[in-house]
Amino acid sequence: MNNYYCILGICLKSGEWLNVLVAIIALFVSLLSLIVAVSYARKTFRPIVSVMVKTHSGGSVSISYNLQILNSGSIPAKEIRLKADHEDIEKAIANQQFDDRKDEWLACFTDDSTIMLLQNGEKVSCSFGLTRPNDSGFWHYGASIPVTIEYKGWFGKEYRDQQIIQIKDSDSFTGYFWSA
Repeated sequence: MNNYYCILGICLKSGEWLNVLVAIIALFVSLLSLIVAVSYARKTFRPIVSVMVKTHSGGSVSISYNLQILNSGSIPAKEIRLKADHEDIEKAIANQQFDDRKDEWLACFTDDSTIMLLQNGEKVSCSFGLTRPNDSGFWHYGASIPVTIEYKGWFGKEYRDQQIIQIKDSDSFTGYFWSA
């Protein structure tokens, strides 16, 4: 007793329709898996550039800082630029006595300081001022500066990330550590 069922002009036995339905579901699951895999690959196969203030050296008189840029992504980053609002930078500056070094320490925010290529897993840094007790250094200790990082991936896709850097001793996130 073979019952034939016809849909859209296709006639199959009742058991064969079950096979077709299973094949259609399998095709749908495969396509969904492909979409998820491609989406995941697009999100992870890219440069991820971040910036932070790192302690260069510290003591009881002052802490000097470097600004460090790191590419923790899976491909190189090109044409990296840092941007910060002039007013935000001025709020973070504690003491104008360092005006002779100001251009040097803030050069990282100029267009002339574009990093043309930063390999994945690599970092680069520059001098970035100092703090002293009672705000007698260049920066206010603990000041935060919103920064925009603009860069391109190896294949030319453009990225723009927002981040906040903080002028703080990076050797200890609490400010306390064992003395040597």
